[in-house]
Amino acid sequence: MKYYSNPDKYKSSNINKFNMNNNSNNEETGFLEITVTDAQTDMPIADVDIELFKLTISGEYAERAVSELVVRYSTYDDGTIPLIELPIIEWPLNRYFALLDIFGYYNVTIINIPIYEDVKTIYNVKLNRITSPTPLREYIRTPSSTEYYTPPVWFL
Repeated sequence: MKYYSNPDKYKSSNINKFNMNNNSNNEETGFLEITVTDAQTDMPIADVDIELFKLTISGEYAERAVSELVVRYSTYDDGTIPLIELPIIEWPLNRYFALLDIFGYYNVTIINIPIYEDVKTIYNVKLNRITSPTPLREYIRTPSSTEYYTPPVWFL
């Protein structure tokens, strides 16, 4: 399914409400931060469509999987999305991954996003402009960094 960029289309689309202000189950959570810039100029890119999915693997030999859309955002003018709070999920049967897409750039998929209790996982994604007719998709596996995260006082 293809979505076309629209500045306000996904700014705050919380599909399953795993977002920062809705931790009503008191489960262990971690945080995800994504920033998107142009690989050539290092300038932030606005309106990048970012979809975050939870993948659940099943079957006797892990031969099947179902993905569930967790949240969808478009980046702001500074190339960021709001900080996302996510529940810790059981590895390896569950995983998070994200799809990044904008017209004029190669798509990027972030796979196996690690979420740890009270840790902010940070991805600084650099998108490459489409320069040839050969379709490519880039994959990122390792976060740019991780850091312990203490929510602001107003959050509590």
